[in-house]
Amino acid sequence: MPDTAIASVEESQSENEAGLVFQHVARQRIKLLDAFLAPHGLTSAQVYLLNRLLQEDGRTQVELARLLGIGTVAVSGRGDRREAADWVERRPDGKDRRTKRVFLKASATSKKHVLSEAAAQVNALSFATLSDAEVDQLLTLMRRVRGNLRDALAGEVPTLMRG
Repeated sequence: MPDTAIASVEESQSENEAGLVFQHVARQRIKLLDAFLAPHGLTSAQVYLLNRLLQEDGRTQVELARLLGIGTVAVSGRGDRREAADWVERRPDGKDRRTKRVFLKASATSKKHVLSEAAAQVNALSFATLSDAEVDQLLTLMRRVRGNLRDALAGEVPTLMRG
């Protein structure tokens, strides 16, 4: 069998593996989001931080790390870059002076429309060939998958036997 035929068979087999499909979709969506955000000096990783602050301003770096699923050092680095860009400021917590709270500055909140528009464009491209009903069904199923995984990580399902 020619190399191209083997590659095609391997590609079609890998496309049927859920983990790879999830990974490819996530990576492609992030790549598109980054392309839409680049002209505004932002990356998708930074936007996740900004979105959490848009939901609730003044979170601690520890809270942000937990919400973003990353370490506090990574949050600190993102905060450093956003602070240098004049998008956020860190202030001491009123109750614990060792704790820093992160607040959005007006320059960041004024860009909320950029974040919304970039997300809307990625969604429009992602779902371009799907009907509204199909998008609803996909999101419903993905939420169920997310719930299953969250339960598994919380230890609510038995561990898989290793064979």
